[in-house]
Amino acid sequence: MKNELSKKETRHLWIFFAATILWTWIVGMVPVMLGINNTTLGDYLFVFTAGIAPSCVGIIMVFKTYTKAARRDYFERFIPTWQGAWFILLYLTLFILFMTAALSFIIGEYPDFQTLKGFVQNPLSVLSFIFFMYLYGPSNEEFGWRGYALDKLLVKYGFLKGSLVLGFIWGIWHVPWLFYSTQWQSQAFAVSPLWFVAFILQCMVSSLVISIGHILSGRNYFTAATLHGIGNASLGLVYTVVSLSGSNLAQLVIILLGSLIVIVILGVFGKRFNARVNQEIQKIILNKEKFGMTEVYRDQ
Repeated sequence: MKNELSKKETRHLWIFFAATILWTWIVGMVPVMLGINNTTLGDYLFVFTAGIAPSCVGIIMVFKTYTKAARRDYFERFIPTWQGAWFILLYLTLFILFMTAALSFIIGEYPDFQTLKGFVQNPLSVLSFIFFMYLYGPSNEEFGWRGYALDKLLVKYGFLKGSLVLGFIWGIWHVPWLFYSTQWQSQAFAVSPLWFVAFILQCMVSSLVISIGHILSGRNYFTAATLHGIGNASLGLVYTVVSLSGSNLAQLVIILLGSLIVIVILGVFGKRFNARVNQEIQKIILNKEKFGMTEVYRDQ
């Protein structure tokens, strides 16, 4: 039994990446060409027509290339699980602590906790916060990035290289964000193009962190989506507004925190974690014998 994808599976994987990037880059430039990219309408058009590409292309590939058993397995992995939930809680806690400390002590931006106060005054607002946390980012991307692509990359390249490849593609996929002035990527790029390079690095580090959660949860895609959502929205739990300098600093904090987590997991718990990774990869491959699945579940 070989730990590799067939040529057809590899071709489908790169078709997914190419189609996702082309969809977002082409559709994302329509508001720019219409001159509405810096308006509320342009932002909504961009997010809900160009930003949905990873999930849409991923689901299309699943229905075009998977058997019924493989499709069922794919969607069942988006059902929430408690397995690996401790890693989500740990990352959320460290994320908020690191962010708050950096913004407070380095640039003097202190948390106002308005969102948390709002939760106390109106507990139902928690549901609204969670809804939008999953709506923007996780829902329009994770059916593709982690749902369709990650398991294939794990089989093809292993944990480290596979996660970094996905993170790099995830980063450059955001190029159209540079043309929308309301987006951090555009504002930071105006200060220095190096900030977009830092953003790509942040995507690569975050990809490693999300992949760790993915493995610890038994390859549960909802866990990956939750970690993605934490990176996008959890700073809003303690800050109502963050300056551009604060947002730039936040990118560096994400890189630092993610790197520390990866170093600890791979350095201190490396032997046990690598055994877990290999176990999950073998499950991916063995599923073809259990369910007769095609694509990533088949080695030929």
